[in-house]
Amino acid sequence: MRIALVSTLSAPVRRETHGSVESLVWLMIRGMTRLGHEVTVFGTADSEVEGELVAELPGSYGAKGSPDDWQLCEWLNLCRAVGESGRFDVVHMHAYLWGMPLERFSQAPLVHTLHIVPDENAVRLWSGFPGARVTALSRHQWSGWPERRPMAVIPHGVDPEAFAWRGEAGEYVCYVGRFVSGKGPLQAIATARRLGLRIVLAGPKNGYYRERIEPLVDGDQVRYAGYVTGAERSELMGRARALLYPIQYPEAFGLVLVEAMMCGTPVAAIGVGAVPEVVDQGVSGAIVESMEAFDGAVTQAMTLDRRRVRERAVERFSADRMVRDYLEVYERVVGNGGER
Repeated sequence: MRIALVSTLSAPVRRETHGSVESLVWLMIRGMTRLGHEVTVFGTADSEVEGELVAELPGSYGAKGSPDDWQLCEWLNLCRAVGESGRFDVVHMHAYLWGMPLERFSQAPLVHTLHIVPDENAVRLWSGFPGARVTALSRHQWSGWPERRPMAVIPHGVDPEAFAWRGEAGEYVCYVGRFVSGKGPLQAIATARRLGLRIVLAGPKNGYYRERIEPLVDGDQVRYAGYVTGAERSELMGRARALLYPIQYPEAFGLVLVEAMMCGTPVAAIGVGAVPEVVDQGVSGAIVESMEAFDGAVTQAMTLDRRRVRERAVERFSADRMVRDYLEVYERVVGNGGER
């Protein structure tokens, strides 16, 4: 097949990149190209991909001469892809469902994936184009709107080779992710302190970190490792006794859960949003329904078999599985004259 993947533009599409969508698109390009498909990515000019790259802009939002209006950047990229759609059998758009109004202008069928929890605007957009082909990241993602039915549920995947299995844990638990109240970093620190555990925090500094988290970092029981990527990220998570995920609001997926489990590191999590679809209770982690029970989840998670954690993660969340799932969707769309 001739496949176009339209990335978001918050970062270049590369193996090592700070954009989660862009890293997933990179894995899709690699996997589909290696299976013999002709893949083109629409992304920034500084992307590094195995297939063809079409770049409407030189860099991400406001970088290297690109406009600093991020929505304008995304629209320019989407329009470029539709303008060249006659070259492809299918065009897969990853930018906020914004490509739906362009369906009428595309010469190839479009597939859309939203990578966040839908808001009322996303629901209203899809309602205006009810025939649009949408894939979901989890069953939970669109569960609040049962009238909006995705054509497939395809969980994210990661490259198992990028996350080394660690059979023996270190002497700390970890929190990895953005520092925002809804992710629960304060709750993670408080839990570790109650249990007498060291905790290592990793993520990009922001205003919330400087105001609420930094005063708690003492370099001993609470340490900050910075913003870690690649092998450093794998090393930090792989040597943790558990990943703490006391999330306070539902999310559409939870990629950091998969990354930790790929290292063999079990997860202690609050069971909201897609968490119960990602973490296998008693196998790859421990899920509880409230913060009052979270201490027990951490204690249980640390007793789990790390080899089994890794095996289950590879079985369910490898990039190869994700690629196969998306190719099945494309084949349905192409083989049935643009099935919706």
